Amino acid sequence: MTSLLRIVMIAAVIFTPTAIAEETALPRIAIVIDDLGNSRFQQQFAQLPGPLTLAMLPHTPYAERIAQSAQQNGKEVIIHMPMQASANDDAGAGMLSSEDDKAETILLMEQAFIQIPQAVGMNNHMGSRLTALIEPMQWVMEQLALRNFYFLDSRTTAATQAENVAREFGIPVARRHVFLDNNPEPAEIALRWKDLIRHAHKHGEAIAIAHPHRSTLEFLKEVLPNIERHYGVKLVVASSLAERPDTETIQLTEHKVITP
Repeated sequence: MTSLLRIVMIAAVIFTPTAIAEETALPRIAIVIDDLGNSRFQQQFAQLPGPLTLAMLPHTPYAERIAQSAQQNGKEVIIHMPMQASANDDAGAGMLSSEDDKAETILLMEQAFIQIPQAVGMNNHMGSRLTALIEPMQWVMEQLALRNFYFLDSRTTAATQAENVAREFGIPVARRHVFLDNNPEPAEIALRWKDLIRHAHKHGEAIAIAHPHRSTLEFLKEVLPNIERHYGVKLVVASSLAERPDTETIQLTEHKVITP
């Protein structure tokens, strides 16, 4: 048994599924791999077992190839849309900025839709500034609504307005609960995995965002094949955990058209 697997199994001890076996449905988790598209190595994430969600950065050299491979292997593909951070860090090519008007926002989103046609949803890359602003989020959600996309709020700031605005536009929306590998050391990933499993068992579901580190790849290779038996949870794509607004909300949204 590898040292990594020992770490994983220790983290799983208190989550043995014996008490869950009698229940009709397991808690559900989704794992989203962000920041994909910059290297050939990242294609290995499309080969991992199970229904993962892969988030592609537009304007990156391998995004289209990884998205195609992901779709062929039964993975869900979403756009990892660069959005302005509060520290004005560069979020990459095609970044949505608070200085953009509606027409510029639509143009940048159209470019992303064209580059990654396999996508069924979107989440934000960075975006601690932009997701806190209501009007730019209205422009974003209007475009997603036109394509029946869902939105995953990466929650890079507690001030985010993205989830609320998505609901106003009748868009299925979900939120990130755990960052799995902000510290990519294996022991730290195992601790965050423990947090993810705990959240899922407490609330019935949980979403983790991870990144294309080699340590993350090796960790997921260890835990995914026996995830239900060892952790008592069911792996699903992130769209499965996106809540759909009720009918009343959608009807109200139909009268809310944002013009340039």
